[in-house]
Amino acid sequence: MGFSEKVSIVFPMAAGRQTERFRPFDLVAGEAVIHRATRTFSPFRDRIERIYYVYSAAEEAQFDVAAKIPALVDGFPFSTVILDRETAGPAETAARGIALAGIEGRAIVCDIDHRLDVTPIFDAMDADPAQSGLVPIWPLTGESLKRWSVACVDRDGKVREVAERRLPAGSGDFFAIIGCYAFRDAALMASRCIEDGHSRFSGFLNAEAAHGHPLASVKIETAEFFGDREMIREIEKSARNFSGTIFCDIDGTIFEHEDIPSYASLPKLLPGSREKLARWVSEGYYVVLCTARSDRDEEQLSAALHALGIAFHRLICGLPSGPRVLINDRKPSAMFTTQARSFEIERNQGIHAVELPSARHPTVLKRFEGGSFAETLLLESDGRHFVRKRASKHINLAVGYPRLRAQYRTVERFEQLCPGLVPKPISEEDNSHEYFYDMEYLDGYQQLNHLPAAQIPPALGALFDRFNQFVYSQQNRYPGIGDEWFENHIEQKIYAKMDAMAENERLRPLVLGRGVEIDGVFHPSLESLLSDVMAPETRRFFTPDFLSIVHGDLTFQNIMVSDDGSVKAIDMESSGMLDAAELDLGKILQSVLSQYDDWHLAGVPLTSTTPTGSVQLEFRTQAPDPALLRSIQDRWADLLKCSRDLVDLKGNFYLALHLVRMVPFRLKESEDQALYALATALQRMKRSIDTASGL
Repeated sequence: MGFSEKVSIVFPMAAGRQTERFRPFDLVAGEAVIHRATRTFSPFRDRIERIYYVYSAAEEAQFDVAAKIPALVDGFPFSTVILDRETAGPAETAARGIALAGIEGRAIVCDIDHRLDVTPIFDAMDADPAQSGLVPIWPLTGESLKRWSVACVDRDGKVREVAERRLPAGSGDFFAIIGCYAFRDAALMASRCIEDGHSRFSGFLNAEAAHGHPLASVKIETAEFFGDREMIREIEKSARNFSGTIFCDIDGTIFEHEDIPSYASLPKLLPGSREKLARWVSEGYYVVLCTARSDRDEEQLSAALHALGIAFHRLICGLPSGPRVLINDRKPSAMFTTQARSFEIERNQGIHAVELPSARHPTVLKRFEGGSFAETLLLESDGRHFVRKRASKHINLAVGYPRLRAQYRTVERFEQLCPGLVPKPISEEDNSHEYFYDMEYLDGYQQLNHLPAAQIPPALGALFDRFNQFVYSQQNRYPGIGDEWFENHIEQKIYAKMDAMAENERLRPLVLGRGVEIDGVFHPSLESLLSDVMAPETRRFFTPDFLSIVHGDLTFQNIMVSDDGSVKAIDMESSGMLDAAELDLGKILQSVLSQYDDWHLAGVPLTSTTPTGSVQLEFRTQAPDPALLRSIQDRWADLLKCSRDLVDLKGNFYLALHLVRMVPFRLKESEDQALYALATALQRMKRSIDTASGL
């Protein structure tokens, strides 16, 4: 059946508590909020069955709502639905109103605090009448999170998660939600909200997603919002929002310093100070001038400032002349705007050279998957999209911050070696709260692991050609350098993690002691295997012949391919200036052989353990494409100047090292994932050692 039946409109207006005013009767530019919101549906008047205004009996008694509404509803057929008690939120208000009024069939539940072009909603209902519901979404660009419910939307346009006044935890595209929901079956929605106790629609939407029935999103292009006094003032352009507050010293900063200030004549103004302060005021900053001059001098100092044409908002005198410490909190609604900055200048240098960062905080559009030590987000600022990688200095400082900073250095180095091989680095910031860097957003690119199988070998080949020409060609073959690197790598990257891994009861037999059976085959512990590896007769097969600049994390997820075949690498993870190229080989095989991209998101048990302690791997990898594997082996045999068999040996060993290194991070996700990573590492390492002993 096509979408031909009419639609009921429900406005949930109950305030949820006793107030001195009825918000729907507030004025926006001389027009009542209820009238302005109702006009949303004027273009679709012929498709509106009836409008229902839902509010409480207490509001009716206090504000005489029913008597005033007829003059404010723009001629629509309407009914008032009066609830016997207050509600905890709009979903409860709408649900109880729908149940009380006996509303059935299609309905749009619309908050009273906005007006929008609902054409996309009606178009979406027409295009797919079978959809159970639609959630209007709005770009977060320039919006404050504290005003919004935020949706995490997947590639299919489904709302997978909703959070109130913060970003959802999931990976996907982020949008603000406009409270104007369309439902195919209003009565069904209402019954679920009532039965499950949803006071807000975020709870209902999350429950629907959790039960495998996520609602579809629909993008709204035109809207205005008047949910609070500030929004109303914005509409009426009668208020001004400050960009921030500037605290600025006076003597030696704006005025040339005097040991004993005199007011017999005007102070000497430092060059550029007047112009800079005027600019900051014009840009919307609130300027506070601070000084150690006595409170008794405030009137004379203020007169001197005004006489010199200094722009400011407030003057504070009588401060100590020593250091000034600024303390501020990071705002959740402006999560990427540094809230405390300092500029310390030489005496009498003046403030002409001080440049403030943009006061407009970037908008978070998407959180990308992955990142064991850093968060990766797509941001927008002033119409420009870019990627930010950030690490908090309050969480895991020993790992995240230094690794991310080193990663930025590596990106810069790669960009210098071969421009266009990596996203262009833009800038970095290191403050007391966090470290982050920004880089080019690769619009129109997709990860290599998302390409059809036939497109992977040529893309990988094109990337390898550029690496071989510009990166791996920088080789250090100084005698003994490979041995020294190998010892340090095993000590710092593997042995250093073993004690922590052995603290886990299920992992301990795989780390220390004799060993365990894996898939019915006995495997020595990591401790035993490493002892074999470090023996001179075995070690020579794994020690690199040269050191080079390497990517360090060259998985398929970190290789980006455009529609025209252009290839770039992202998320470098080189631990030093020079490393073994075999690390990149191991990471490529992590995608090809271990197929980490599949198993870490499998959502099913990966392992099981028998009563005797044997480990059974429940997740089975697919056989790799023989042509792809052969192509990789041929290219690395040429680079390493060795046989394909030796490439296989080295590749599996370095793959095993990568798997061991990821165990602590997988353990944060689940014990099952950590056990799978460690067990498959032992399999790969034993295979390499056994092969080496036969050569």
